[in-house]
Amino acid sequence: MDTTAYIIIFVSTALAIIFKVVLFKRIQNWMDQDLIKGLADGNPSKHDYLIQKHAELVENKVKRKHIHQQLTDFADEFEQ
Repeated sequence: MDTTAYIIIFVSTALAIIFKVVLFKRIQNWMDQDLIKGLADGNPSKHDYLIQKHAELVENKVKRKHIHQQLTDFADEFEQ
């Protein structure tokens, strides 16, 4: 194989990896937003509160596996 073939293979592999990462991040964001909407139950102030708490969790780099539980806890705290 010549250099052009290697470049094409490298570029297409890199683009596939980038596409997978971007798509995975978007799906995670959609899941988080869906959870927040479900926990808010149509209450706009609770929805805004949960969005703010989600942003704080992401900013504090909380592990992904703990975010959903903490959002559920924040939703329960909001009702009290």
